Amino acid sequence: KAHQWLLPTVYQGMYNATTRQVEKELFPCLRHFGMSFYAYNPLAGGLLTGKYKYEDKDLSQPPTGRFFGNDWARIYRDRYWKQHHFEGVSLIQSALCEAYGANPPTLTSAALRWVYHHSELQDKYGDAVIIGMSNMDQLQENLRSSEEGPLVPSVVEAFEKAWHLTAHDCPNYFR
Repeated sequence: KAHQWLLPTVYQGMYNATTRQVEKELFPCLRHFGMSFYAYNPLAGGLLTGKYKYEDKDLSQPPTGRFFGNDWARIYRDRYWKQHHFEGVSLIQSALCEAYGANPPTLTSAALRWVYHHSELQDKYGDAVIIGMSNMDQLQENLRSSEEGPLVPSVVEAFEKAWHLTAHDCPNYFR
């Protein structure tokens, strides 16, 4: 302000249903300074898609994707590849089946819907979600999910339980 420089207006940070450390300290700070939050990694690097199983790390040919086969893979495995993260995913998947029956939403859809409808992000502050994809099918699914409505309360509660399983080693937003 003293130099009449343009002040920051947006903070881009990691945020998803199982990585929520920003809610307690950073969000109130951003609100105080009138800044928006742009959430990246809404699917926890793909963990919240259901594509991976904890045992995949021991396979001689692990699945391709964010956790295996590229330079960032070790960083993502260190961040998310923990038994309690997979327990949280399982808990959410069970809740989806119980709540929606034979045709539940995909875990991808549910995780994105949680961010859009049940997280601390707020339109009135200009908050947004940065979605990514590796192919057109993923992009289309992610875009469809952005148009779907809120989740039923029992599934939202499962996301809360999953967060409590993972909160103790949530990556720091200020690393």
